[in-house]
Amino acid sequence: MAFKNAFKILIEKFGLVWMLLLYIFALAVVLVSISMAFIIPIYREFLNAGITEQFAALFNSIMEGESVNRWFEIIREIGTMSSELLRSSMSLRLNSTLWLVFVVVIAYRFLLGLYELPLISVLDGAMSANAKIGFGGQIISLLGKSSRFTLVKMLYTVCYDCLTAFTMYGLFKLLDISSVAVFAPFLIMLVFILLTALRYSMISMWAPRIIADNGKIFPSFAYSVKKSFRNFGSVFAYFSVAWVLIIAFNVFVGLFTFGVGLLISVPTSMLLVSVLNMTLYYGKSGKRYYIDGGVYTPPIKSVSQDRAESRS
Repeated sequence: MAFKNAFKILIEKFGLVWMLLLYIFALAVVLVSISMAFIIPIYREFLNAGITEQFAALFNSIMEGESVNRWFEIIREIGTMSSELLRSSMSLRLNSTLWLVFVVVIAYRFLLGLYELPLISVLDGAMSANAKIGFGGQIISLLGKSSRFTLVKMLYTVCYDCLTAFTMYGLFKLLDISSVAVFAPFLIMLVFILLTALRYSMISMWAPRIIADNGKIFPSFAYSVKKSFRNFGSVFAYFSVAWVLIIAFNVFVGLFTFGVGLLISVPTSMLLVSVLNMTLYYGKSGKRYYIDGGVYTPPIKSVSQDRAESRS
């Protein structure tokens, strides 16, 4: 039911997509400005090594409708050429490391994460009291709490994403084994979706707990993990389906609109994840909420379970 209600709320609050799009634009301007000092020398070395031509080949392969196996072959070639170039160029290693650490790991994750608590607050107001709360005002009022929450959340996301990256790197080696190369893209994508679903399942109720029940950051994280494990089957299934739809939606829209549609599909995906977090939290906590002109009441069983967990 959480999944169905999430789509209903997504449609009701679709106006938030435009707010998120403005936030993404502002974020992009800041990140591009910070990145230029690192990106220009990196691009020059990639251009001289012919790696940019491989990216063009990948784009052409996608546009021409070649097989997914061909896409993965080109991606693997890009990875191989990049690894060789990194080993041979000290300046490239330095610029790449600085860019990854200061821009991708720190600046990008921190600045992007600042939208989550304000968005959850807007959704919580609508679901709990049918109130209309401004997204921009919440960004300002929750800036301090959002900063602390995002910094702590980065401890989890950076570690988890590094493990995911190493796993994906190992799975790409399957493309070198002729007997399984045909099935490797399917396995790679399957593992990626499952790992992503697990990542979001564990923290799905973290931000909602902080906003809806004024929870503290670390206890709210522990609550989210415990609650997700106790309801692992349903929560993990919801996020597995959600990420299949998100990936398919963004790939389809991106391909057939030459990337223009991503301006809508990406913030829509961001909103969907936050709405799903809220419907899961309200449902598993037994909280009633406004939806579709009425009030939805979760099963009584969820209420009793939540009270027992709160006492424990």
